[in-house]
Amino acid sequence: MVRALFPAASRDRTESLVEAAPEAPCSPFGRRAPREHVEMLARFRRTISSSTVMLKDLTPYGARIEGVEGLEPDEAVRLALPGQRPALAFVAWSNAHCAGLEFAEPLDLYVYGDLVRRYALPGERD
Repeated sequence: MVRALFPAASRDRTESLVEAAPEAPCSPFGRRAPREHVEMLARFRRTISSSTVMLKDLTPYGARIEGVEGLEPDEAVRLALPGQRPALAFVAWSNAHCAGLEFAEPLDLYVYGDLVRRYALPGERD
């Protein structure tokens, strides 16, 4: 259903962009990049409702958020990181407390580095 609503932003397109990118270090959990533990507020939009969420983990490819519930896997949402325009993301997984999002387009490495520098928790990384 998500691909029907957003055909230009399907996961297939995202995966081809990621495959063209240089190899990122893999974590022991099969992630494309290590997670940076952060604490930052972000604006979250789902259909017509909007709220503020707390980002807890961040990679160039996605994030873990807290403060929203009832999300479904593959649901399309928008996330506005501090100082950035809202960007399309897909729900990778969710539970009653948090959700993992996969960005439709990976974060620019300069933007990612700046966010980590400003919001990373000292000494924590996966």
